[in-house]
Amino acid sequence: MSEYQTIKELVIDACISEGEFPSYEKLTSIVLKHFPTSKWKKSHYAWYKSKIKRGEIIVPEFEDIESNKSKVEDNDSEDEIIEAIDASISLEKDLHSYLASRVEEIEEGLVLAENGVEYQTDAGRIDILAKDKSGNFVVIELKAGKAKDNALGQLLGYMGCLTGSLNTQDIRGVLIASGFDKRVIYASKGLENIKLLKYKVSFELQEIT
Repeated sequence: MSEYQTIKELVIDACISEGEFPSYEKLTSIVLKHFPTSKWKKSHYAWYKSKIKRGEIIVPEFEDIESNKSKVEDNDSEDEIIEAIDASISLEKDLHSYLASRVEEIEEGLVLAENGVEYQTDAGRIDILAKDKSGNFVVIELKAGKAKDNALGQLLGYMGCLTGSLNTQDIRGVLIASGFDKRVIYASKGLENIKLLKYKVSFELQEIT
């Protein structure tokens, strides 16, 4: 059980420990460690970062609003950050909706499992849970953009959780993203039950005026 009651408490404590606002990767690993079922995303990270920078969430060791601002690194304008995050969230939602209704495009013979969209487990929500033509479960994790180490770890966590709850070893995983870190590719080569799929986005132009 987490020592924190809320993610807000955790974020403030992480800022105090780091002496500054942690990187996305650092804070994400801490959040998922204490709140494994959280659907933590970059939008949540940006929200807390913005709130602390504006002084709407005070970190005691930062002393005041101006100190808050100085402890929050800002390489991009806030509008650019929010725009990029919104685009990423929109793409992931579109990808999720598209593939959930067309799982056979992921792999021939796949069908959606019962309650297979946003399937709830003790380790969090699985994007898509399907069954292959042999009746075995396939856990599908979607990432808008490049998949990093934590994406593969998240997928393996879901698979491990299902292995226990469904009492079966015949579970495979599919990680779908626009690209993959080299470490993810190397790691997956040693895992026979993991498949990496790269998606490409195509655009259709529709005349409006």
